[in-house]
Amino acid sequence: MTIQLRTMQPDDLQHGHRLSQQVSWPHRQEDWRQALTLGQGLVAETEQGIVGCGVIWPWGEHYSTVGLVIVDPSCQGQGIGKKLMEGLLEKVPEGNVRLHATEMGKGLYEKYGFRVQCAIFQHQTAQLPAIEAPELSPDEKIRPLREEELPTLIDSDYQSHGLSRPALWQDLFNSAEALLVLEKSGTVHGYMALRKFGRGYVIGPMLAQDVHSALTLFCYGAAQLTGQFVRIDTYGNTPFSDWLVKQGLPCIDAPIMMVRGTPWQRADRAMQDFSFMSQAMG
Repeated sequence: MTIQLRTMQPDDLQHGHRLSQQVSWPHRQEDWRQALTLGQGLVAETEQGIVGCGVIWPWGEHYSTVGLVIVDPSCQGQGIGKKLMEGLLEKVPEGNVRLHATEMGKGLYEKYGFRVQCAIFQHQTAQLPAIEAPELSPDEKIRPLREEELPTLIDSDYQSHGLSRPALWQDLFNSAEALLVLEKSGTVHGYMALRKFGRGYVIGPMLAQDVHSALTLFCYGAAQLTGQFVRIDTYGNTPFSDWLVKQGLPCIDAPIMMVRGTPWQRADRAMQDFSFMSQAMG
């Protein structure tokens, strides 16, 4: 069998969508289109046609994330995933790279220099229970982000995890159902995107100065989604993750965050990323 890699093109999105359906991932074609617009994709072709794909997102000069690495189940075990990973990593030979791996994929990624950092918990429910909107104190308010505030948000996002993502946040400003700001006494304490993805809605990315701010933002968004399919991806084994379970969002998957290179050291004053864009993009 001959495996050839080539750059993923917009016309290949239907094949990426097909492959994700084969492995029961929830991505819509719109989700694939957004992923490819923001990143660089590869497809693997054999005599059977397109049998694998993957995407890398360079977020600035030094940090990238890798995801949506999929091999047709009928072709697994033939080195296609290995070749895709090598092709993607060739695009950032000296960079720090982050990915979220299954336990099964951990061994493969360790061969490329990736090391385990922590668990990521995928919390979701097909019908979100009623969650009360937060009672804001007189000095608090939640409002839509203004476009002129995007540079400050982008810098806060970068300080949180080292990923410089202006194109992502501009995309979310244009496409998300809501992109919100939490203010306390005129100072920003958090940001949150509420958007359509997969089978319903995703709450994230979300940045917050502290757990209380994260809970306030989450409840504000979730109060609008009663009865809807809702998903949020966050760090595992944390008070925030435990709290989500109590709100009716069980953890249904726990991939492993792995990093090749030097992990980002968040400064004490920086906001924390309480939820991710997606497991693929980080």
